Amino acid sequence: MSIGDEGWPTGFALTAAGTVAEGIPVFSRTQGIEGRTTGSRRACASIGCPGWFIGVRWETGQMMYICSEGWTYDVANRTVHIIGGGEISARVVSPAPLGTPPLPRDQWPARSELTGKGWRRAAANP
Repeated sequence: MSIGDEGWPTGFALTAAGTVAEGIPVFSRTQGIEGRTTGSRRACASIGCPGWFIGVRWETGQMMYICSEGWTYDVANRTVHIIGGGEISARVVSPAPLGTPPLPRDQWPARSELTGKGWRRAAANP
């Protein structure tokens, strides 16, 4: 993934409003957990970090903002993949244990129960 002038990954298109498209698939470091983008983005809040947060709602039910310093965007497949930090947190600036871990699988909601941004039925896989 290459980085553009503003630190935003090149090839990762933004909406006319300057946000991320809602519903883009996001995959955990081991590819075992799927999330979806919520449409939000903002500069990373960590001092000195050049990255960007994007909102992700994981199939675990957890909602978080992950920093582009710990994820990559696959332009060809229009997917985001966690490459650094924790399994779903993509935290690279925090000390171990590298962010919030995923909930145990027995605490995940059924996919049919996932609602809200990213998992709305209207948000088809891009």
